[in-house]
Amino acid sequence: MQPSASGLPPALPQGESLNPFADDVCAGPFGVAENRSVPGLNGDILGQLTTTIDERQSSAGRTGGQPLLLLTAPRAGYGKTHLLGRLAAAANGQVVLVPLAFRLEDTIGISAVAVRGLESMARAEASREGWTKLREACAGVCATLVRRLIENGTLPCANPEQALRVLGGDPIEVFDEKGSARLIGDWVRRFEGQLRRPMTEQAMKRVPAIPTALESWVNAMLNHALDGGMSHMAVLRMLAADESNEGPVTWLRLLGLWRPVVLLVDHLDAYYRNPEAGLRIASLLLDMSEMDGVHVVLSLNQDVWQATFGHHLPSAMEDRLTASQMLLRGIGEGEAATLLRLRLQHAGIPIDAGREFTNFLDVKRYFLGRPLGSVSARTFLRHAAKQWDFFQQTLSAPVMQGGVSLHTLTADEGVLPLMSEEVAESTEENQTSAGEYPIFDSSTTAQMKLMAEGLAEPTPALPQQNEAPLMPPPAGLNGKHLPPPSAVVNADTSEADEAPSQFSPSSAGAFENLREMLGKLRQPSAPHATESNGSHSVAERLADVLGAAATPAPAVAAAAVELPAPSAAVAMPPAFVPSSRPAVTAAPPAQNAERDALLGRYEALRLQMAAEAVSLPLDFTKLADLIRLAGRRFPLVRFSEHELPGMTGRYAMCWSLQGLEVVFGLANFADGSYWRTLAGFAAGRLAELNQDAHSTGTSVPRLKITTFKTDREQQSWAILQQSAAFPEVLKTNVDSIHLDTQNVAALYAMQRIIKEAESGALEATPAQVMSVLARELDFFWKRVTRAA
Repeated sequence: MQPSASGLPPALPQGESLNPFADDVCAGPFGVAENRSVPGLNGDILGQLTTTIDERQSSAGRTGGQPLLLLTAPRAGYGKTHLLGRLAAAANGQVVLVPLAFRLEDTIGISAVAVRGLESMARAEASREGWTKLREACAGVCATLVRRLIENGTLPCANPEQALRVLGGDPIEVFDEKGSARLIGDWVRRFEGQLRRPMTEQAMKRVPAIPTALESWVNAMLNHALDGGMSHMAVLRMLAADESNEGPVTWLRLLGLWRPVVLLVDHLDAYYRNPEAGLRIASLLLDMSEMDGVHVVLSLNQDVWQATFGHHLPSAMEDRLTASQMLLRGIGEGEAATLLRLRLQHAGIPIDAGREFTNFLDVKRYFLGRPLGSVSARTFLRHAAKQWDFFQQTLSAPVMQGGVSLHTLTADEGVLPLMSEEVAESTEENQTSAGEYPIFDSSTTAQMKLMAEGLAEPTPALPQQNEAPLMPPPAGLNGKHLPPPSAVVNADTSEADEAPSQFSPSSAGAFENLREMLGKLRQPSAPHATESNGSHSVAERLADVLGAAATPAPAVAAAAVELPAPSAAVAMPPAFVPSSRPAVTAAPPAQNAERDALLGRYEALRLQMAAEAVSLPLDFTKLADLIRLAGRRFPLVRFSEHELPGMTGRYAMCWSLQGLEVVFGLANFADGSYWRTLAGFAAGRLAELNQDAHSTGTSVPRLKITTFKTDREQQSWAILQQSAAFPEVLKTNVDSIHLDTQNVAALYAMQRIIKEAESGALEATPAQVMSVLARELDFFWKRVTRAA
């Protein structure tokens, strides 16, 4: 965009004055347009949902009794409700969508389902003005009943084929006063008194309900289809709440006469950590999935599933709920770019302005280093909204009238000045005198300058002989741009005055010093001689790092200009006493880079595995790989594998330590034969240990059976404990280690990175990976090797 003659940018169009990314919450499934959605986002799950519903509806035999569809997301913002809206758009004209959101004051039951579903349909607008989804559904049921009367000859018609074709189409066109097929609707209005009884009789043939209640439903639905209005809706709501006359079930069955009913259950966050409500909701929805022509889609975040449902349910009920589970994923770089473009186009942003903002946002840089599928759509939209506000503020900032153009710089002005306080002050004075107005306030500007200095390229530790000065030295300074060196430091100079100049972020080699310091502190502690002052080893190593950072390398010193020896106050701060032992040699930069690369890869894998750790059961195969490799690498552990008797191909892994032997049980807790066999093996192993100790005259080592569980396996583990899998003499030797999702993600990440090292994907051996990352799993090693 070109600035105007006044120096201000042109006024933004009306669409640009609003934030195109402010709308980041999908309130409900109705009204979601497919042309405003990212086409490929969770397309596989959307196709699976629509295909599953179509297959269940068209399957031969009874159409009920189908498993419930469970849609889960790692957390809020991944697009569950939006995906349900895309399902509604894709299934438009094929099913009746009934959104359901319970309220805390509701008594969880079938009446709450009917009432809340009816209310949500009454709030949703249809394609025609003045029509709602509820009125459309009532019109569709009435059109179906009239169509059945014509088909069986009860209702005479001059052109039955045309009437059946029209009644099988859009019911709004039939019952709306301006519809294309309003002639049939007008005829129904004239003879509605004579049609009510035959329509009720036709409904009785297909809906098992109380006759008087069914007649009330047909009359109320016909009145709402003809006239609409809140008064008729109130009558429908009253009938839906009447459980004594089976009103809720009758309503769903009547809707099923027109089209299959898909119940969308969403927004259950208010029942977080309410297992009793979760049990009632799960039981209710499973019962409703048994109804003919009714399909249930349950949408939940993983935190609500774990805290309210999950292991709080009986295993049979949990198994039925998770039989058809689908997990949403986050957006990728390409999908985020498409979402950005769609939002800008819908807001009416000009192409040039949209291109400038796209470059300003830099989607590629935002996703750099983020695990695949870890960014939710809402997180990206909120980031884009903040960037849009900042982008707008930048555009609306006044252009500096007194600003200097790059084409008008003189030779002296084009020379890069020295970074000194005097130059900075003079620059600020020039800006003020020229009438320039900075974008940021003084405190923000100072903070950004400090950040810029810290990110600047480090200067050489010693002056270079062949390096030309940036500009001629000012008068009063020597040829090295430094004040004349002083052999004696002023006694009044305090230690606090020296510290900033010596260790500031912009000083020579600051980044290398910091990296070296972190590397040394991360290394395992080595035994050091105790100093006379009793200083701690960490403090000694920190002093070594600081001292080594201030001492130039011999190779560099040989080619550098000799400087006068610093004074004692500068060379040795009084806080540290010189040590008689040799200084610790700094780790080579290549080793630091390799260590940092492994740590970075581990952290990325840990974040990537977090979703799997939350949504899926514990993977004992991955734990077995990790335990096997660790047992072979640790010097204090003797690792062995023993094939279980009668179970070909299944092994028990053992760690033998001093005074302890650990037998690992790594299988599903429902596999009773495995655990009985493992218990028999452990009993035999315990007898062998007792015999060896008796023959050698040593103490008997402690034996324990170690297994692992999460919240998901808690109930199945309790059932296994109460069974006869473990003899009474062994129950005290069983140690079940509980892992939370963060622990599981860390273990999965370690197993994955070791596999990558074994396959050659990483430029490191498994032994190097273990040596660098072993401390990341300290919680695991210490817990496993602890006596039960």
